[in-house]
Amino acid sequence: MHEKQGYEIDKILQEMRNDYWRNLEAGAEKNEDSTCEYLIVCFDGKRYGLPAVNCREVLKLPRLVRVPRLPDHLRGICNLRGEIVAVTDLCPLLGYNLQLIQDHCRLVVVEEQAIKTALLVEFVEGLGSISPDQIEPLAEGAGTGVRDLLVGKVVQDEEVLILLDLGRLLRRPELVVDQKAKAETNS
Repeated sequence: MHEKQGYEIDKILQEMRNDYWRNLEAGAEKNEDSTCEYLIVCFDGKRYGLPAVNCREVLKLPRLVRVPRLPDHLRGICNLRGEIVAVTDLCPLLGYNLQLIQDHCRLVVVEEQAIKTALLVEFVEGLGSISPDQIEPLAEGAGTGVRDLLVGKVVQDEEVLILLDLGRLLRRPELVVDQKAKAETNS
């Protein structure tokens, strides 16, 4: 009545080994072809990519409170669910004039390690996936003075997307407000 069913253990183990190695190879191929997500924002008539891993949220422009004696690129502060966040205008840091604050402007809250700020942008276009082989170096002389803030550019359909290095941007001395040094200077 009962037929003894035999398993071919060696065959099963070999299939498992093959599956294991096939999955490892597929994973390695994925890592080689890895893409990064960028939040595409616009200001001063240009498109910029911010690494999406550093972007926490996009907000409609809340009421900004201007703080006296801050540099022009720090446009003020806002209350973000009980947390006070500085609002940074990237235009002066990238060599452009201050942005005109309008109702359609947005804030992109970004964070890198312990530094958090809200970037003032004209509008948010959306998310885009970019593979490392799509990134081209900038032309010589482009972005003089701010070149260290730029990763490179991506050209798609005759449109240029400039990729920003948020880590370097947020570590720039212009973004750190040293109240003690200011107090000593004013004394």
